[in-house]
Amino acid sequence: MSNIDSLPLPSIVMDRHMNIVQSSEDAIRLFSHADSFLEWVDKESIEKAKKFLTDPKQSKIELNMKTAENITSLYTLHFKWTGEACTILFQQQDELLANLMKTINEHKLRLQDSDMELVLKNQQLLTSFKRIQELSTAVIHLSPTVILIPIFGALDGTLLAESKTRILSHVSDSQIDELIVDLQSVSSLEPKGINQLKELIKNCSLMGAKTYISGVKPEHVDLLNQHHMLDHAVFINTLKHTIKRLV
Repeated sequence: MSNIDSLPLPSIVMDRHMNIVQSSEDAIRLFSHADSFLEWVDKESIEKAKKFLTDPKQSKIELNMKTAENITSLYTLHFKWTGEACTILFQQQDELLANLMKTINEHKLRLQDSDMELVLKNQQLLTSFKRIQELSTAVIHLSPTVILIPIFGALDGTLLAESKTRILSHVSDSQIDELIVDLQSVSSLEPKGINQLKELIKNCSLMGAKTYISGVKPEHVDLLNQHHMLDHAVFINTLKHTIKRLV
């Protein structure tokens, strides 16, 4: 087995002219044999590939790739130049989405652990409570300019009030263009919590970031409608499809 076949993803090595020098068996099965890397790239992505893949300062790019079955899919390419050779690893976006959902579930488990700590360690109440609030509004990057904020527990007047500054600082520092607030794991909504959410959305909008809201439960629809939330954010039905579209 060659060194490239030991890599965890389909991989190739190409030269400065984008000629394929070496391909892993997984890459050949996925894209078929080719002399030039550009033979695998969808024609609408070729100029983007030429511009960014030849820049040694870059390390990641998203391109539409044509598989051996003539299916065009979006891939994230992780690459590194060493001298005159560039090693590229291909990761399909569906795989990224699965890793994202895994991260969300890990946050949920950590939140449950934190709840248990509150019961067992009363002397650490304030520290544990702050940790729960941070985990309840975690910031997860879907791309350099798109973030997901899954909210867990009760959306009351204190949850976002404590987390708002941290979230806005992240939006500003990372130059975020779009954020998705997911309410799927919200157990209850309170008017003060909705007002805090509206204020967060307004502040993000002033900073140039568009807000989407997903995971609304049927029992929360009336209260959100009473607070005219449709005037403040775009509501989406399926988080998975929206993530694919945005990233």
